[in-house]
Amino acid sequence: MATTTLPLVRAAAAFPFMIWLRDQGHPLDLLLQDAGLPPGFVANPDQPIPLQVGIEFLRAVAHAEGPDIGCRVVAHAGVDQLGLIGLLVRASQTPREAFQLVTRAFFHHGSHEVLTFTPHAGGGTVRHVFRVPLDDEALFITQQFTAALIASVVTRGGQDGPAVERVELTPHPVFGLSLLESHFGCPVSPTLTGAVAVTLSDAMLDRPYAQPRIPLDQQVTEGCAVIRGDGTLAGSIRAVLPLLLARGGEPTLAEVARFAYMSTRTLQRRLTAEGASLSRLIEQERAARALALLTASTSPVQEVAAEMGYGSGASFTRAVRRWTSAPPTHLRKGRSGYG
Repeated sequence: MATTTLPLVRAAAAFPFMIWLRDQGHPLDLLLQDAGLPPGFVANPDQPIPLQVGIEFLRAVAHAEGPDIGCRVVAHAGVDQLGLIGLLVRASQTPREAFQLVTRAFFHHGSHEVLTFTPHAGGGTVRHVFRVPLDDEALFITQQFTAALIASVVTRGGQDGPAVERVELTPHPVFGLSLLESHFGCPVSPTLTGAVAVTLSDAMLDRPYAQPRIPLDQQVTEGCAVIRGDGTLAGSIRAVLPLLLARGGEPTLAEVARFAYMSTRTLQRRLTAEGASLSRLIEQERAARALALLTASTSPVQEVAAEMGYGSGASFTRAVRRWTSAPPTHLRKGRSGYG
């Protein structure tokens, strides 16, 4: 399962966990910081984040709160919180329609994940698989969470009765699967394919939601195509650089290689083949951010320099000259009081 681009997922994938942590009174900002995420990213569910960062955030919460945390989180904050996925579910009249819509649009949500819905006699099966190498603990945490979200698609209307018939997923390397059966109310067995699989009956799939459907804006997916970038490794890195730079400091080559599930040598070689480098991508992102602040904000140049992490106005001015062949004040020509 070698990757050619940096695997990405929408920040919304972690929102149910963040809602649960916030409502339990946990210091969310500290947990995000430990996972390598800036606090401000919680304001944008469509923000692409490295898939590995999202998985490590879920793992950290599971270590602190218990291995069945995915089920407990979804019981508190379900699929409606998943950005585009939640919108598609709310636009559906039945769980079957919801799964059909979500599976068709899932490539907007994650770049290295596949979600399928397969009808069969008497019902259907929803399967999800990652196209990156994950250890068994990470698979248990993420697959449990996914299975609980699938069940919540069935129960979100307040329906009575069982949500699913059978669940198959990767056992926890220490705790196995037994602690999950009370959450799902059905047999939970080891997966034989590496994918999480949730089997549902026709009665579950075709039970109408109690609440009215919310019409879906035809343009709802237009802003989501960036999750796959332009198909290049450089494009996928560029998609998350604003997030990584917002943490303070710059991402290292080793860190980005880890996010891409490849060695630093492979990362460098593939970027070079695309005519790019990490340092150049970072420079381009910093330039775009700085120029946007200069031309759109009313802050003095010294404050913009400090916000961008420059130690002095002089070093920032030199950088702006390098990018534009002009000083910062030139970009604000005609706007009195700046610079």
